[in-house]
Amino acid sequence: MSKLRPSLSNLSRYVVAALLAAVFVFPSFAPSVSRAQDEPANDTAPATPEPNAEPPTPDPNAAPTEAPLAVIEVIATPEPTDTPLPQPRSNDPLVRFVQVGETLNSLAAQSGFSASDLAQRNGLTSPYLLLVGQKIRLPAPPSNNIQLYRVSAGDTMVSIAAQYGISPYVLRHTNDLPCSACLVFGQTLRVPQAGAASALPEPFERIEVSPIVPRQGEVVVVRIAARAPLQQITGMLADRPLRFAQKDGEYIALSGISALQEPGVYPITIRAITQNGLASVVQGRLQVGAGRFGYETLNLSAKLMPLLEPQVNLEERAELDAIFSDFSGTQWWQGPLQWPINSKVVSYYGTRRNFNRGMLNTFHSGIDLTARVGTAVKAAAPGRVAAAQTFPIRGNVIILDHGRGVFTVYCHLSRFEVEVGQIVNAGDVIGYTGNTGRSLGPHLHFELAVGGVTVNPLVWLERELP
Repeated sequence: MSKLRPSLSNLSRYVVAALLAAVFVFPSFAPSVSRAQDEPANDTAPATPEPNAEPPTPDPNAAPTEAPLAVIEVIATPEPTDTPLPQPRSNDPLVRFVQVGETLNSLAAQSGFSASDLAQRNGLTSPYLLLVGQKIRLPAPPSNNIQLYRVSAGDTMVSIAAQYGISPYVLRHTNDLPCSACLVFGQTLRVPQAGAASALPEPFERIEVSPIVPRQGEVVVVRIAARAPLQQITGMLADRPLRFAQKDGEYIALSGISALQEPGVYPITIRAITQNGLASVVQGRLQVGAGRFGYETLNLSAKLMPLLEPQVNLEERAELDAIFSDFSGTQWWQGPLQWPINSKVVSYYGTRRNFNRGMLNTFHSGIDLTARVGTAVKAAAPGRVAAAQTFPIRGNVIILDHGRGVFTVYCHLSRFEVEVGQIVNAGDVIGYTGNTGRSLGPHLHFELAVGGVTVNPLVWLERELP
């Protein structure tokens, strides 16, 4: 055995030498770097940084050059993979999925049974707290002899009964009302002998929310079909406004769900006023699910540590919110967004980030694309230049307004090629990558904001926003 030891020792030295060579020759074998980032910030570091190393300073006069990939190899946090949630669909006439504005009483009225019968049939312990997309089984097929009516301001039992050609007594008896004047604005009445029922008041014909259970970082689409032209339509989802634009005969609102939005149940309210002054309000409850995100840590040098101050982050966030609050009903984009540079993702949206051992804990508000200084950055979609300015954290930034509350954001640039107010087309060069702001290496941080909230842009680089 003693004679074998020198050979094994030599062999081990050869193995170690080979592994070291692989690490330095092939960057993909190098250990990944753990990184972190503030919600307004976007930092990309080389794969093997020295502790507290100063970030390289780009030459502002350097000639721009195309570079599809960065020289420095960076190992990315793996992209989160979510299993798509099934969208509820049923051809069974006895099965209904709750939509915005529907209540247990309105669903029960469609089948002619009471709300208590419906609650018992579905084993509901909280029958008056329905969720959008919740499955409800009716005790019997919807009745063609009952129609729903939502009480408006000024309605009386007599006027409603006359509208449908029935007796006020029959209307009162059908709805089990204690008196002939016991009507409340917004109340849903069952009107017998009136054909097929509708769960929605005038002027709403249809309300659709998709996805039924949105996750953190996703976009919620609210579609409204109305029976009459609307003078105004507004809404709220949780504590954020829904802003509608007309498209293909519908009223559509886009709203982002933040990566930091707590999973849970949130109210959704929609208000509409017709051109002749009829006003209606519908309400519902929407469940928000949790996304799946990675985790990164990052240690900034002393030079960049002032940018971890909460006040700096809050002020930059407020300035961005003011830009994102601008709303135009005109849609500029067509089809999916285009990649702003030909590169690869080195940090994904929503990644939880820890700066300097807990000095700042937040999330990554976009995606980082590796690129050397001077790489041409192109517009992801047609739009108007809403901002071309310097921010403390994002550095030199260009923001494009694509209409309907959709914005794209390009950060850490070395220089601009556009001015505020300029109209650009998809693929136009708007600036060049750099290393400005709170950045540990040249790269492009790319964001998508919808309804004032930054969302995962990767989805919309593959398919079109509604």
